[in-house]
Amino acid sequence: MTHPKVVMPALPSRAAVSTLISFASASVLPSQAGGTAADGAFVGTLPAIVVSGETVRAAQMERQRAPVATLVYDETQVERFGDATVGDVLRRLPGMTFTGPAGVVKDIRLRGLDKGNTLFLINGQPVPAATKERQFQVDRLPADMIERIEIVRSPSASMDADGIGGAINIVLKQTANNLTRLRAAAGRNGDLEVGDVVAQFGRSTEQVDMVLALSHTQGAEDISENKQKFNASGALTEVEAKARPTKKGETLLAPRWTWRIGADRLSLDSFASIGTEDKEESSVVRNAAGVLSKSTTKVEDKDDTVWRLGTRYDAERDWGRWFAKVGVQQARIDKASRTDEFNGTGTRARLVLEDERVVDKAAYAGLGASWSWAQRHRMASGLEWRDASFDTVKTRTENGADRSAAADRYDIDESRWIAWLEDEWRIADKHWVTAGVRAESVGRRARDGAGATATSDTSHANPSLHYRWEWRENTVLRASWAASTRLPRFDQVNPLVTARAGSLADPDIAGNAALKPERSRGIELGLERFLGAQRGVFGVNLYRRDVTDFIERYTALEGTRYVQRPRNVAEAEFWGAEFDWRVPLAHKGVHALDIIGSHTELRGRIVSAAGMRTDVRDMPPRITTLGLDWTHRPTRWSAGASVTVQPSFTRRSLGDNGNLEVKSRAESALLDLYVTKVFGPHAEVRMVAKNVLSDKKSETTTQYRPDGSLANAESKVERSRPTVLVTYEARF
Repeated sequence: MTHPKVVMPALPSRAAVSTLISFASASVLPSQAGGTAADGAFVGTLPAIVVSGETVRAAQMERQRAPVATLVYDETQVERFGDATVGDVLRRLPGMTFTGPAGVVKDIRLRGLDKGNTLFLINGQPVPAATKERQFQVDRLPADMIERIEIVRSPSASMDADGIGGAINIVLKQTANNLTRLRAAAGRNGDLEVGDVVAQFGRSTEQVDMVLALSHTQGAEDISENKQKFNASGALTEVEAKARPTKKGETLLAPRWTWRIGADRLSLDSFASIGTEDKEESSVVRNAAGVLSKSTTKVEDKDDTVWRLGTRYDAERDWGRWFAKVGVQQARIDKASRTDEFNGTGTRARLVLEDERVVDKAAYAGLGASWSWAQRHRMASGLEWRDASFDTVKTRTENGADRSAAADRYDIDESRWIAWLEDEWRIADKHWVTAGVRAESVGRRARDGAGATATSDTSHANPSLHYRWEWRENTVLRASWAASTRLPRFDQVNPLVTARAGSLADPDIAGNAALKPERSRGIELGLERFLGAQRGVFGVNLYRRDVTDFIERYTALEGTRYVQRPRNVAEAEFWGAEFDWRVPLAHKGVHALDIIGSHTELRGRIVSAAGMRTDVRDMPPRITTLGLDWTHRPTRWSAGASVTVQPSFTRRSLGDNGNLEVKSRAESALLDLYVTKVFGPHAEVRMVAKNVLSDKKSETTTQYRPDGSLANAESKVERSRPTVLVTYEARF
């Protein structure tokens, strides 16, 4: 099969913009990520003041001593730009690409892999997402909650292995430092107001640690879009101009209590986030001659909630340690929209009403233990049960007639049993090996909108082997081999069968409740050099993933009819190189200066069941972040900058409709700046400018049919606006 090249008209060059807010919320919960949790947090002056202090050194030491390759970023590094959401923080970290409107981070893609390949944890526990891809949207969690971010490149047996690209563990604030923290921020994103209010109260007694945090954030996305569409002959058919202003609100409550019972600890793990999102879209469509053909207005209201209520008991005994945990959590999205479409004369031609509800529930319980064995061995094992349900219903009416699709109503129940065993073995002085296996069993029941039910059971084992060598003082060599998985998307296991002609050219369309997880075998080889008394680091890491049972929509004869459904028939491979650095150029005089950055080379390809090789959708060839932090100690002024650059690229990938999609994206650059003034140990003012270069998202998409003929094409340019923000924070 050949696919001819089509030369599209050059995308118009336009300015564009980004959207961000400074945000806040401090919350506290115990970390449960194996081997990477800190024992405590640095207590001193405001954490956003000096990025080269004790917290940075503690994070570097944690990274150096971790049994598996883990990048650790403390609250000082997280808060330096006054970011609104976790996504705003993550986009500056090594190996991170993202999707969403221009300048907006909704979905993080670790190592450039598609949504669902990045595992998100909050305090070491997977969090429900209420999305069919199973991936948490990072614009739903405020950055000011975070005490630490851990990027786990390759999992050990004690860690979740549901992310082929890797895992991101968000550790919420967990230090009761006997301070009350108040913060207020105000600014603008284009023509829209943004800001936040945060209150945090922490107290510690001989028996109880308590932290109460409450925040409210007002965000905005001032976005506009221009689109051109072309027919199968390559001729321009229409031009659309669209305005998409969006207002967001997020209220977060995060209480935490820890009771000390001798050497034991009982912790309450809880948080609740309630968000709103209001969009008001308006578009005008003209034909190739410039004549108005239609106009549209759309109003959409979305409410989302994410909450967890859990508890964990940690105990120490003469023989070792043990823990037990139990909890329930839920994510929910409710969305309602109204679309009015008018023809060229201004007469309303169509009224569309849509309502959607997605509920993602989960419960979990587990226990584990660790103990020393034969002097050089540290053993650990655990058992966990998880039960989850995903329920979605979407209704649609057009001009009063029901146009709801059966594929938009289904529910999935999954039950998982997990057992793991791990041995951290000090094989010689300065040499460690961590070996283990994680076994999982997944039972699934899927029911479509018509009530048809299908069940399946799968099981798999994920072995892992990690080697760490402290080659020289402050120099660590690492190597690892580990298996990981990716569960199928929820919509892929919907058992609904939509009858069509049943022929090879026009097959029936169906889901597949019997899908197995995609399986990956990954290797890592890394070198870390720690600089300046743990103030800095230079790291390089090479990785490769070979994936089997890769899911692809594939047509096969079932009985007397051809059916197209997702099947485990393809393969994939991903590889690359990651560099990250923090170089302390000056730290002994009145000035402190750090150079911070990362560079990642990303490669990947997918091999279909027919042997066709395609690219990973939206994966850039590389991404680079460069930044600096400067502090003048006598006056307590600080300033910093960070720029993230992604080059232009073209990717070929297969769509769910079987067409080959060729997408070209223009170069992009996001520049952020901040200036901070500290007034004594308890107050500071920060001024932040985000997306200073008014970055834009320009892309051209061309689709080819399986016979190689052109199906359609379009070019699109999205623009957002810079954000300017002033923040005041006090502690007492």
